[in-house]
Amino acid sequence: MITVYGADWCEDTRRSLRLLRRLHVPHEYVNIDENDAALWRAKELNGGKRRTPTIDLGVGGPALVEPSNDTLAGALIELSMLTQDQAYERMAVQNVGDSERVLRTAAGALVLLASAGAPRGIRLPFGIVGTLLALTGLTGWCPVYHAAGMTSLGGPGDHREEAERRTWLIPRARRPEAAIAGDAA
Repeated sequence: MITVYGADWCEDTRRSLRLLRRLHVPHEYVNIDENDAALWRAKELNGGKRRTPTIDLGVGGPALVEPSNDTLAGALIELSMLTQDQAYERMAVQNVGDSERVLRTAAGALVLLASAGAPRGIRLPFGIVGTLLALTGLTGWCPVYHAAGMTSLGGPGDHREEAERRTWLIPRARRPEAAIAGDAA
């Protein structure tokens, strides 16, 4: 069982927990601010330092300390906790970041409202556009992003304070093993 030693206020902890949930990897979260034994264990795994998150993969090897999403996903694949294809498919289920989801849902609702008062000839197109915007916001999956192999997850459109990059969109085609090779370089 994976144990995540972290703190509720820590952006990296929240990002790592979100990734584990998106990948459907069973894990236990322990808040080191509320549990002295967990704080002691986290410090033990970090050579006496208090750093969050510290992720104990439960295999007797070294823990991951403040890992990037790619590093964490790569470690899970390397330990056979999930396959590369499973990770790729599970991450493709959502390709719209949380801030963008709110914007899409609100924009879709506004367009739907506007379609009600629009001239008869443009009601249907407005209704379709509004419905599609709202649905992509509610589900977090955009067929256009999917077809283009793009994602806004991990960027400023997905929890701005926890963003791993400054650009809004990146190609989704980067698989976790590419991250492992990049981390080794």
